Amino acid sequence: MPIVRGSSMMSLGTWKARSTKYQRFLNLSNVFMLIVSTILLFTSGILISFYHLTKLDFWSWYYYACPMCMLALGLYTFAVSVYGFLISNQESRGLISLIAIFLSIAFFVQIFSVFTAFELRNKINVERIPTSYLNNMREYNNDETIKSNWDSMQRELRCCGGRHYEVGFNDWNQIMAGDVPDSCCHEEAEDCGKGKITYSQEDSYRTDLSIWKDGCLDILQLKLKDDVAPLLIIYSGVGVLLAIVELITVVLACSYIAQISRRRRRDEMFTRAATANDEEYLPSLTSKETNF
Repeated sequence: MPIVRGSSMMSLGTWKARSTKYQRFLNLSNVFMLIVSTILLFTSGILISFYHLTKLDFWSWYYYACPMCMLALGLYTFAVSVYGFLISNQESRGLISLIAIFLSIAFFVQIFSVFTAFELRNKINVERIPTSYLNNMREYNNDETIKSNWDSMQRELRCCGGRHYEVGFNDWNQIMAGDVPDSCCHEEAEDCGKGKITYSQEDSYRTDLSIWKDGCLDILQLKLKDDVAPLLIIYSGVGVLLAIVELITVVLACSYIAQISRRRRRDEMFTRAATANDEEYLPSLTSKETNF
């Protein structure tokens, strides 16, 4: 019986050391994912708010999918990493199994996100602005979302209309019959855009219309090529690294679960062995019979 107990204690120490290594790696993985998820949230916010990518879905659906994937992954990964910290000291197979499941989902979504980033970069560098933007502009008076998108771009980028410098505002002529949206004005006020195109056509030498004249899409395309395309390359590299870390974490979490199961079976085996030995010796210790 002493040999069995000694073996059990030595084995327990070994299992605890291995458990500590698994927990240490899981904690490091959680720290890495927490940092990367924060960066993803910050980057997606810039792409959506400053570069207006989600407003360009008429150009390609990748303009919407890429930043929204970043945002969703940032929130999801942040929540999973916080959950990982909360259970870091628990040796529950059920709780650790959830980490493996959550990160398996994150891995596949991350691969999809990297794919959208590659495709978006190709479209920024290769494709020209499609004429479909005019169809989108025609819905300005009918769709509040489209109206809000164009007003937001025109205010923040100081532009008016879709394409071409100095004459981009003329795109609104066939939609608003000589007017431009109020968001095109230098100092925005109600009905400040009325008659601006008509004035410019009546007097071609009149340049002071108090509105922005450059097309929004030409300005955005320049910004996308200079700023967003290099950023997408960096994101793709970081995204692949994050996917690898997630995959390794899933494998180690499964290994940790298997190790916990083996240890519990081993502890049960030693417990049964110790109980059997105690039951064997108990009658001889309690017997009152003596031999002379």
